[in-house]
Amino acid sequence: MKKTILLLSCAAALTMASCSQEKTTDTATTTTTSTDATATASTGDDAAYHSRAQRIAQRMATDMKITDTAVVSRIENTYYNRSRRLGELKAKYTSDTTGMSADMRGVYTDTDAEFKGILTDPTQYSAYESSRATYDESNYMDDNSASADNSGTASGVMVDNSTPMKVKDEAGNKLKVKKDGDVKIKDSEDNKLKMDADDGTIKAKPEDGKKQKIEQ
Repeated sequence: MKKTILLLSCAAALTMASCSQEKTTDTATTTTTSTDATATASTGDDAAYHSRAQRIAQRMATDMKITDTAVVSRIENTYYNRSRRLGELKAKYTSDTTGMSADMRGVYTDTDAEFKGILTDPTQYSAYESSRATYDESNYMDDNSASADNSGTASGVMVDNSTPMKVKDEAGNKLKVKKDGDVKIKDSEDNKLKMDADDGTIKAKPEDGKKQKIEQ
């Protein structure tokens, strides 16, 4: 149990460290600039969603040899909606991921439904289904806000800027948040922990191999 608590503490520390880079450095002006900062962040996010959607749509058009600009535009709009909704979910479930995986599945289901109306040729839709992973959100996260190698550092913590999130500190402790909201942690001593986003169940496997399960 002590090792399980240690892993959870590690997760909290890593998450706080990775998020620290997003905080403003001038707290003295927080009150007077909060509205502008929020608007700027929203505008920046929307621009990133559009940029990401455009790149995914261009990739799909090239792969499937789609030359109809109207169809490509609809594909881009569909991926923009997906990026925007996933961004909203990321903000919504910042502190509690309960229910996140179900909402994310809903986004992807809706995306598939939109494509059924866009890719009316059964062959094209089948090609989309078989290549869906190629056009996954996490493969196109190198927006202007990310560095060329899609990684950054903050207070000694290595952060993978892809979605969902991967964090590794200098001590070798690792944290990963999967697309379905599940959290995986592995510390420098090879203790492992997994928390299920749907029911909050925690499974721990210390380096000694004695598994533990904590149900919410």
